[in-house]
Amino acid sequence: MRIAFTGPESTGKTTLSKWLSTELSDTIFIPEFAREYLEERKIVRASENDFRAIVKRQCSLFNQTESNAHHIFDTDIFVLRVWNDEVFKLKLPELEILPSYGMNIHFLCAPDVEWEEDSLRSAPAQSERGRLFEKYKIELRNSQVNFIILSGSLDEKKSLILSSIQDNSF
Repeated sequence: MRIAFTGPESTGKTTLSKWLSTELSDTIFIPEFAREYLEERKIVRASENDFRAIVKRQCSLFNQTESNAHHIFDTDIFVLRVWNDEVFKLKLPELEILPSYGMNIHFLCAPDVEWEEDSLRSAPAQSERGRLFEKYKIELRNSQVNFIILSGSLDEKKSLILSSIQDNSF
């Protein structure tokens, strides 16, 4: 099963994806490459060239084919698509929704958690995170992928994730 977390920044994607990777057996966790890339280079804002490198590497991670039963992705193609649309507006074929990137389910994290300061984050206003959340919903719907919105307390989100996976309710 391939499971991805998506949504605006500071909505719990990393927290939830790391947690889920410890809850399921035979799991590989795939972190968000953009964070690794930017932190390693001590860059706060990506240039177009940085973004192209990030997209190339992250997309190669989407194509991982290890034999693990579960692949948990801390990000997905929609994060890259929205980031591109908001900042770069580049025509990149890698950002097309390809079957090879196919996730069984995307968990869209609502911006209902407190903002956590981070040098790589740029949208602390609740209204901005809400606007971006709506953009993610539109992208996911238009792409006709399976997704579930995660909102509420951390325990409520965890419970919904586990029940969705167990019930295959997607």
